[in-house]
Formats: sequence, structure tokens, C-alpha cells
Amino acid sequence: MSYVDDLLAVIAAPTAADKAARLDHCAPPADGIRWMLPAIPARPGRPSHWNESATPPRRRRTLSHAGTRNRFLLAIHHIELSAVDLAVLACLRASGAPSELHRDFLIIARDEARHARLLEELLAARGLAPGDEPIHHRLWETALACADLGEHLVAVPRFLEARGLDVSAELLPRLALLDPAAHAVLSIIYHDEIDHVAIGSRWHQWWCAGHGLDPEAHFQVVVSARFPGQVPGPTPLDRPGRLQAGFSALDLTWLAEGPEIAPRG
Repeated sequence: MSYVDDLLAVIAAPTAADKAARLDHCAPPADGIRWMLPAIPARPGRPSHWNESATPPRRRRTLSHAGTRNRFLLAIHHIELSAVDLAVLACLRASGAPSELHRDFLIIARDEARHARLLEELLAARGLAPGDEPIHHRLWETALACADLGEHLVAVPRFLEARGLDVSAELLPRLALLDPAAHAVLSIIYHDEIDHVAIGSRWHQWWCAGHGLDPEAHFQVVVSARFPGQVPGPTPLDRPGRLQAGFSALDLTWLAEGPEIAPRG
């Protein structure tokens, strides 16, 4: 069906501008429309001149050095570009879902493309461009490994993107004086991402209800299986942001204590 073809075209598009243009052709299907999941590409589209790396580089956590901050911004740009592809992949996996789910994730995809373009403008003002640092596809590989939409909703918005909230909540106060321009862009991204994670939480609850599963238990089981040894995480939880994004008190306790609490279910 044309909707599926349009989604695949977004994934294949190489740049944020190209992906945004392709998203303009994507209209949510009617409630309950079903399709066979198509073959998903092993890699999303990227400009041919960008260098790829199998693993992400080790990065200094200090923000005091301008070069380190710029490398951080380049990494965030590729995360935002990847987030377009991940939101579209959620739509591809959502055969038979309500039209509202598709509307929500297409909004996320458009937001992520806008974030990437804001970062491109910031980087261009500094004489930099996406592709100046090697990129990797670990986020895409993690999403591809998910068995179904339910796992995707845990792994992508409720684990990976929620960890982005934790990182932003820690870094934004430090950036305010060091780099006001970067702070302004990353603040926009942070507040939008709370809404994105909240969308993931809401549709995860819907998916679990349809499969007779407890959402908190399912979250624990998927995180334990897909991200072994990564709970607790390296960054303090952004509890206010996560609560706004639909995390329960039990979710936060489990994420903070990890191995001290056996997964439910």
C-alpha cells in the first residue's frame, strides 16, 4: 500500500531535509488497516560521503572545551536523524493500530527532522556539518532486533529516548553559561522529547492492554532482555521529566535499583 511505500521512502531518504519532504507525503491510514510488514533495510539512508563506524567513539564528558561540545552536537544530530527513522519504523510495525497512533508517531518523526535541522543550522554557524564525525547505527540495530511493536515501544521511546531525558536534564544547566546557543536548541529538543516519550508510554499501555500484559512487568522484562547490565544507568534519572512522560513510581524505582529488584512477570 502507498502508506507503507511512503514510510520506506522516509527511511531511505539521506538527510533531514529529504526525510521531512518525504514525511509530507505520509498520511495516517484509517483505523485498523492492516498490511504485511515489508522487508526493513539493514541501514537507513545517509549521505554517501558520511563515514560509518561499527561502534560509537568514546567521548569526554566535560563540556568546557568547545571542540568537545561540537563533537557532542554532531552526535546529537545523528541521534535526532536516527529518531526520524525509528518513529517511522514504529508506524511500519503498527499494522491494524488506530489511526491516532500513526498520527502521533508521524508527528514525532517530523519533530525529530526539525530538531536535526536546528542542529544543522547551529553547526553550520560553527563551520561544521553532519558527517564531519563518523556515525554509527546502533540505535537502528537495537530497534530492528525488537520482536514486535510492544518491544519497540519499550526499547525506543521508553528506554533509549527516556535516557536522553536523563542526559539532557544533567547537561542543560551546565550548558546555560558555557554555550547559550547550544543550550537554546537542546532545551527545545528536551521539552519535545518529554512529549515523545509520553506518546510511547501511552501506546505501550494500549499495546499491553490488547495483549493481556501488565505494562510495568512488560517494561521490566523487555529492558532486562534487550539491555542487560544497563540498569541502573550511568546518569541520574530525570524523575520530573520521566513522570511527565508517563513513567510510574514502580518504573522509576526499578530503573534506579535494577538488579536489586527481580523483573516482574
